[in-house]
Amino acid sequence: MRKAWLYIRVSTDEQALKGYSQRNQEDRLRCFCKENNIDINQTIFEDHSAKTFDRPEWIKLQKHLNRSKTERPELILFTRWDRFSRNAGDAYYIIASLKKLGVEVQAIEQPLNLSVPENKLILALYLATSEVENDRRALNIRQGIHKAKQEGRWTSHAPKGYCNKSSSDGIKYIVPSEPEAGIIKQIFLMISLGGASIRKLHRSAVSLGLRCSLNNFWCMIRNPVYCGMISVPEFEGKKCYIVKGIHEELISKELFNAVQQVLLQRSRKHFIRTIPNNNFPLRGTIRCPICERLLTGSISKGRNRSYAYYHCRNDCTYRIRADYLHAKFHTELDGLKPQKIYADLFLIILKNVLHVQADEQTITVTQITKSIDRLFERALKAKELFYSGDIDEDDYSAIKSDCEKKINILGINIQNAALSVANASKAINKISKKLFHISDFYANAEIEIKEKIVALLLDTKVRFVENKFVEMLNDIATVVFANTNEAFPVGLKVSDSGCDLFEAWTLEDQHFYSELGKVYPNIRKNFGSMLFAYFPCITAFLKKMATLLNNSND
Repeated sequence: MRKAWLYIRVSTDEQALKGYSQRNQEDRLRCFCKENNIDINQTIFEDHSAKTFDRPEWIKLQKHLNRSKTERPELILFTRWDRFSRNAGDAYYIIASLKKLGVEVQAIEQPLNLSVPENKLILALYLATSEVENDRRALNIRQGIHKAKQEGRWTSHAPKGYCNKSSSDGIKYIVPSEPEAGIIKQIFLMISLGGASIRKLHRSAVSLGLRCSLNNFWCMIRNPVYCGMISVPEFEGKKCYIVKGIHEELISKELFNAVQQVLLQRSRKHFIRTIPNNNFPLRGTIRCPICERLLTGSISKGRNRSYAYYHCRNDCTYRIRADYLHAKFHTELDGLKPQKIYADLFLIILKNVLHVQADEQTITVTQITKSIDRLFERALKAKELFYSGDIDEDDYSAIKSDCEKKINILGINIQNAALSVANASKAINKISKKLFHISDFYANAEIEIKEKIVALLLDTKVRFVENKFVEMLNDIATVVFANTNEAFPVGLKVSDSGCDLFEAWTLEDQHFYSELGKVYPNIRKNFGSMLFAYFPCITAFLKKMATLLNNSND
């Protein structure tokens, strides 16, 4: 009597749990074996796709065949060839492998004698038909998903802050889900204001109840679905693009764009720091006017000298002389003069920055003074012990010498600290003038300082077109150095200012704004709601500028 294993496969878990396919296949296979006097040694149930042979039960089956010769069956039976495989290439390979082990595969409803060469053509037809059917079904699904995305529908599991819903006619859509939706709104707002790191914001969001890893958090803040848009991926030769979604947006498109700009500026700054070059302070910042890729820089050797060029990595072959571009950039910087209201605010911030340093020096002076007093007391006590005979002359001389040496060193330190405190007011006047002469400061700065100035001032889309810079300054720099008090063009509107926005600030910004109103009431009065709405962004910019100008070597 021949021995056989029965292989029963269905394509989905739903068929395995609810359908009759498995039981039907088993009944037919057992009837076939009974009629043909075949002994059934084992029955294998599989609920995996037949696209490949990477199926859990089939892998176990093959391992068992390779491991034990005595327990190998002569036959592996199944009902139809599409239950065995829907991939012709893989099927031929497995059939050949099993044949070497002395195992024959056979479909009871589509029997073939594979020792007859012509029957292999029929087998190819059976397998190819199943594979084509599978490919057609997959293509139809991909086309359906693509069409749904073109219509602005979300086609998979709802993203964070949303949940899946279905209408009465079976159309699926997503709606905001609280409290995650509120947390995500707050996250986008905080990023647009700048300052806080993404890691800190992620930890804050998790503490509020948002279940999300750091990697998924990065993907989330770049996902246009939150501003009501759907990304349509590349399909059949058509490039990726974005369409208006039918779902409710959590944030405005302006706020989403502001967040992307903040993220892009951070990544660009990192890029600039990694490739310092004295010849190319603008490398990785200026975009190609043809293809809008970031320009790089290199040295071209001429007959008598070398020339520095900014150029594009793309095939557009755009390049421009570095010295010419630097001269034009210096001219643009020469025209930057801060508005009086921002110059006054910069002076206040600068005083705050330098006074912190001066306070630290004052603390240092106090500590040094106390140390000197203790050394004098030690020397006097040693003198008393010497006169009373408790210590000899050598010990007294050693203690006295040690104290005098330390007092001399501390005296020098206290002079330096006191000098720093005295120079603080002079430094304030000197540094505040640099804000009105950015071009001169930039021209005389080291390469690292130049790169920081570029990263602080320039927009991510700056280009040099027709001998002039286009979209040169970023939003904050545009306001600080503008000729008029125009509305601040980043994401939020002035009307959005309120208690909830104030609570979103850091405690440092809240305290500084409150103190500003007490000491300099005119600034808050002149600025009005605009200062309140964008105070963290403006002060963060001016603090960076104050620190940059203060830490320079000149």
